[in-house]
Amino acid sequence: MQHHGKLNQIIMAACNIFTKTPNPSLIQHLNKLVILNLSGCSKLKSLPEISSAGNIEKILLDGTAIEELPSSIGCLSRLLELNLGDCKNLKTLPSSLCKLKSLEEICLTGSAIEELPSPIECLSALCVLDLGDCKSLKSLKLPFDGLYSLTYLYLTDCAITELPESLGLLSSLEELYLERNNFERIPESIIRLSKLSSLLVSYCERLQSLPKLPCNLYWLDAQHCTTLESLSGLFSSYKCVFFYLNENFKLDRKLRGIVEDALQNIQLMATARWKEIREKISYPALQGHVVLPGNEIPMWFSSQGMGSSITLKMQPGCFSNNKVFGFVFCAIVAFRDHHVRDWSFKFYCEFKIKLKDCDPHVIQRYLGRVNYVEPDHLLLGYYFFNHQDLNGCWEYNCVPEAVQFYFKKVLGSETETLDCCGVKKCGIHLFHASDSMDSMEDPSKVFNRKEVEEPHPKRLKYL
Repeated sequence: MQHHGKLNQIIMAACNIFTKTPNPSLIQHLNKLVILNLSGCSKLKSLPEISSAGNIEKILLDGTAIEELPSSIGCLSRLLELNLGDCKNLKTLPSSLCKLKSLEEICLTGSAIEELPSPIECLSALCVLDLGDCKSLKSLKLPFDGLYSLTYLYLTDCAITELPESLGLLSSLEELYLERNNFERIPESIIRLSKLSSLLVSYCERLQSLPKLPCNLYWLDAQHCTTLESLSGLFSSYKCVFFYLNENFKLDRKLRGIVEDALQNIQLMATARWKEIREKISYPALQGHVVLPGNEIPMWFSSQGMGSSITLKMQPGCFSNNKVFGFVFCAIVAFRDHHVRDWSFKFYCEFKIKLKDCDPHVIQRYLGRVNYVEPDHLLLGYYFFNHQDLNGCWEYNCVPEAVQFYFKKVLGSETETLDCCGVKKCGIHLFHASDSMDSMEDPSKVFNRKEVEEPHPKRLKYL
């Protein structure tokens, strides 16, 4: 190997005959080496000192039996990626690793790592830190204040019992994965993560409440958080959002307030959209939904029906005169086949549209994905048309006559309509130009106030 000084890649992935790599006297000649890929070399237990390989950018040791890294790894000033996933014998990392100012990605998923090296906050270029399934991790007392570039943080299934307040210092964080942990709360400092778009906390069965969440959050997966009792701020930002609160049955007692809060925020979004329309601003379609336990449609919805369809009573000119520019919908969804538990479904609505002097036309709109839920769940969401949709509707004086909701199974890039899941009840409210903050009904005034505030959790009487 000493005669291959120009070699820039070593790829021996899944090679099970090696128990160690060549000695340092050979490695030192590989000063042009850029990639060292020993992934899946399950018998590999050690790595030699590699300080001479100063140009190396990627080291892949995932799936090996390596027990420690050489301290000379701190000399690899150009190293960008270090993959140690599924290294079941690796318990510690050398502190010299923290000298790597260019390191962008560390993967330790499934390893036996017990603690992170110090001072890890010196890794100012680190974008991805994957600690998923690191069950031996003793604590998460990370000094997050120096990790200014961290964008993706994976902490799934790490048996974490407490999250530090310093979490709010990760100013570049966009995706945070916290599923299957044991903490009871999320620090309120999370509100400061202005770039956070995805938060996943599903199966955190001790989580009791969610604080106010960042304004740019797009995706919240909090399914099966069985002790979750409260949350706030659904649809509090003017953008597409998708929140999944499936199988969180302790939310039942707070469902009235959750739905009222969501509807009020949707009304604020409608007002903002109508302002864009008046000002002739080009605007995209805007949609979002939340899935949570429930089996009744709120009385607030102007049109309701049993099953998956509703006949709408609209007058000619409803688009041109009153300018329908969006809608809010609600559906009670149920799945009849347990074999579809692991499936993901696409949720659609179809409007039957009557055009002036023309045959009826069908407009289909995709409303988002929904996973299998049990028992009945409430799907509450909104959809605002883009400027092209509206210009067409107004120009041709369209009149919506009926709407139907349905599911399709996701099959790669294909979908098929299903009868194993369906909509038991549905409701819709069309937004008109006349619907403003002052004229639209307050959702809190259209619920049945005669019902008790805290009914039996298995029957939601107040909706």
